Amino acid sequence: MTKVSPRKSTVLKDKLIMLAENQPQSWGQVGNNARPNLHGLLRYPAMMVPKMQGDIIDTLLSTVASDSHIIDPFVGSGTIMTEALIRGLNFTGVDINPLAALVCNAKLAIDSGADVEQASNNALKAFLSDTSTAIDADYPNRDKWFSDENAIIFSRVRRAIIATPGHGERSVLWAVFAELVRLCSNSRTTTYKLHIRKPEDIVNKEKIVSTLKALLKDTLGRIAEYRSIVETSEHTRPIANIICGDIRTANLQYSNKNHKILVTSPPYGDNQTTIPYGQFSFLALRWIPNADLPEGWNPSILSNTCSIDSASLGGSLIDAAFKQDQMLGISPSFERFVKEAAAAKKTKEIRKVSSFIFDFHKALTHIKSGTNSSSHWVLTTGNRTVAGLVVPFNDICKDIVNSLHGECITSIERDLPTKRMPSRNSQGAMITTETTMIAEFS
Repeated sequence: MTKVSPRKSTVLKDKLIMLAENQPQSWGQVGNNARPNLHGLLRYPAMMVPKMQGDIIDTLLSTVASDSHIIDPFVGSGTIMTEALIRGLNFTGVDINPLAALVCNAKLAIDSGADVEQASNNALKAFLSDTSTAIDADYPNRDKWFSDENAIIFSRVRRAIIATPGHGERSVLWAVFAELVRLCSNSRTTTYKLHIRKPEDIVNKEKIVSTLKALLKDTLGRIAEYRSIVETSEHTRPIANIICGDIRTANLQYSNKNHKILVTSPPYGDNQTTIPYGQFSFLALRWIPNADLPEGWNPSILSNTCSIDSASLGGSLIDAAFKQDQMLGISPSFERFVKEAAAAKKTKEIRKVSSFIFDFHKALTHIKSGTNSSSHWVLTTGNRTVAGLVVPFNDICKDIVNSLHGECITSIERDLPTKRMPSRNSQGAMITTETTMIAEFS
């Protein structure tokens, strides 16, 4: 087993402190400037700042093994994966959401050289020549989110993608399709939950067509930008693996020969009361054929708009009291929070918090059990508010790491330039800062 020497730990800590004290302006960028190359393929909820996470990875690599294996157990749309690929680092990512895994696979297809330009041109031609008025998606309340007129247009896009040869090429086009759904369905873009647009904001069919053309053009530009980066790199192309499944039980499938660097931003709480990734993904997933979704996904996860979020960490209140009791002896910070809630007579209101913290601990324990070599963890978190009480998630994370025999080297705090989640999703006070904890296991 590789050990991290005390001298290297000290050097790394000094470098991280210097980075924290001299944060680049790019860490505070918002909009398209904050999502270069493949990072902007889909506007996925609560994306991390690529430049910040990349700078932290580079700082770690300057001290630990340069052939480290990067892990993101809450991979989302692949921010960390893309940064790992750019650096030629092998990668493992996990997500229970099929759309997240699909978008990651699309980025891997691009990295592997998929001919997206030809596929895009052919699909657009097929779409424009399709005059059928058939509607290919049928599920409860479909007409609420897509009028028949617009559903006909989306069906034509769907058929054009299905007819595209090459699974990798199709995965990229489905990622574009998901962004088209986000922008042009009847669900508001100002919230990740499914909320109907005002009548005056409904997108017409002409706008759908022009948006599709713009998205395809933008995607090709992003691909060219990404390939110009990796083609000039001296790194060999890495091996990456995306697992669509529950991180609490997933087979992580990586060798313990390499130093592991876990880099992630876990959900700050259960998806239903924080950021509903499942609701965000539901409409697009109901149009994409099962055969083109990632291996390992469970069809029951699409039974309703809340199924993905219910299956995620903290999504179930079953045995919430037991889960709370189990965590009291593991995290002193969580125990103080529970006592505060009891004093405020809000024990019932924090049941979701208890379930989430238990599930999160189970996930990290599972990850640690599969990592026998030395490793570093980079966890970016924030403290949300529930029932008027601040959940000390940053400190709870430290407690869990300590319980797993890790040591926090340092933490980097960053002021958030904008709100991390739309106001309609907020369960309390706005999160204005985030904390990135760097921990070491040796």
